[in-house]
Amino acid sequence: MRVVEVGEPGGPEVLRVVERAEPGAGAGEVVVAVEAAGVNPTDLAARQGMTVGDSASPPYVLGWDFAGTVRAVGEGADGLAPGDAVVGMVPWYAVHGRVGAYAERIAVPREWVLRRPEGLGAVEAATVPLNALTAAQMLDRLPLDAGQGVLVTGASGAVGGYAVQLAVRAGHRVTAVAGTGDEEWVRDIGAHVVLPRDTGYSRIGEFSAVVDAVPVGEALFPAVARGGKVVSTRPVPDAPAGAGITQEVVLVELDPPLLERLVGEVAAGRLRTRVDRTFPLERAADAHRAAEERGRRGKVVLTP
Repeated sequence: MRVVEVGEPGGPEVLRVVERAEPGAGAGEVVVAVEAAGVNPTDLAARQGMTVGDSASPPYVLGWDFAGTVRAVGEGADGLAPGDAVVGMVPWYAVHGRVGAYAERIAVPREWVLRRPEGLGAVEAATVPLNALTAAQMLDRLPLDAGQGVLVTGASGAVGGYAVQLAVRAGHRVTAVAGTGDEEWVRDIGAHVVLPRDTGYSRIGEFSAVVDAVPVGEALFPAVARGGKVVSTRPVPDAPAGAGITQEVVLVELDPPLLERLVGEVAAGRLRTRVDRTFPLERAADAHRAAEERGRRGKVVLTP
């Protein structure tokens, strides 16, 4: 089978398609024929050697999100059978690229995989796990009362977009900062107030709950109320001493029941996602270049 390896950290050109042995289904594992793999910002960072971890060394395989069809089921991997349509997520930080979704087939523990609802295509499904789980877990870390205002940065992106929708559905009033020219999408997914990216944060009021999905970091602090909390997707500068601002970096955690609910919401049309472009596996480098473009609207997905 073919996989995309990072032979050495660097730009998109370091991605190479190589042949590897077909994986087998060990005890508690399933083999999935991958039909779609999401390309995420964390993949771009890992390709550059920024998030791999001390225990990993090239070559490693990228990719968190995958959707496809079960090919084989190992002993004890109950509830799935060959031919089942599935979606799943590799907890990539934990496996350090020993397993990755940029592959034609992948052998993974049963708990990483769930049955894909009928009518949800592989490409759309592969945009859900990492981003929707991250958004949901970020909101869970915020001290939110019913009807409270929430500020979401990066609302045009996948994590920010899911955060907007989930916060609105929970009854909160969402102020969202959108990408240039992409304000209409953010309104369509439910944001109550939509601000352009170049809005000065000192002019938008103060919020006690902030999802910083960009993350903006230091420039955001004038919009955070004393006693407020900011959750972000990666480390940012500390708030000024005495500002009374709590900060937390949220790294996604595997949560199969929550993921099943989120995937079901997307399948039912109650949560929306969007795809910008798809690329075949052999054009993974082009997929990464596309994912790095500013102004992109929607996810980039590999289709092995």
